[in-house]
Amino acid sequence: MDILTIQSHVARGHVGLDAAVLPLQLLGFEVDAIPTVVFSNHLGWGAFKGRPLDLDWIRDVVDGVAARGLERCCCLLTGYIGGPELGEVVLHALDAVRAANPRALYACDPVMGNEDGFFVKPGVPEYLRDHIVPRADLLFPNHMELEFLVGRPVRGVAAALEAAREVRAMGPETVVVTSLEARDDYPETIPVIAVDGKGAWQASVPRLDVPVDGAGDLMAAVFTGATLAGEPLEGALAHALAATHGVLRHTAELGVSEMALVAAQGEIAGPSLAVAVTPLG
Repeated sequence: MDILTIQSHVARGHVGLDAAVLPLQLLGFEVDAIPTVVFSNHLGWGAFKGRPLDLDWIRDVVDGVAARGLERCCCLLTGYIGGPELGEVVLHALDAVRAANPRALYACDPVMGNEDGFFVKPGVPEYLRDHIVPRADLLFPNHMELEFLVGRPVRGVAAALEAAREVRAMGPETVVVTSLEARDDYPETIPVIAVDGKGAWQASVPRLDVPVDGAGDLMAAVFTGATLAGEPLEGALAHALAATHGVLRHTAELGVSEMALVAAQGEIAGPSLAVAVTPLG
């Protein structure tokens, strides 16, 4: 099976494409990777070099890949979408994928911001909510993005479950809330929930004092790969969370400033520590 992914590319570090492609390959997928930007490093460092790529160029590459055939493509995976114009290119790619394979999934990380607030341009969150989210099959919002999508604060796991079900009603079959900032109730762990039409599940992992840039991209990629490989919701959640936390543990042990994805690649297909997953009502 093939996966088409459209995300940012950095020369150094592991975010966007550089957090998704290797894990998907390790899980057995051929990956067609199209960059939207080429930067020296992720923006968390403050200073960077490089630029966004021309939208017509991105569309041309999408069309070139489609011309080679997308019948084996089982999924489109996207991350940061910097504006409505790029969003239209993404939807063009989705149309091309589904024209070749109507059963293909769309897995979307609706990147808007984090607990410190929005870091995308004004209008982008509304565009994602109104045009991208309804067409996604798998959606990976963080806590802040979940709150934006439902239009209210979300406090605690029960409220997050209710909100995730509301987001499902917008279109996605599966919603994975990748991190809940429930520090009052979970001071030492990070809870994660996943919801689909059959049920809801919760898991958590210990908090680590390490750089987490790219962790959401990694988790979305592993969860998508596990789902496409036939794992049920609870299995895909356990696999993705264990793999991501395993990579972050290795990062902490090595004391490096970027996610140690290559050094910890063994965690992707076979995580070293199991994550317990429990059903939610």
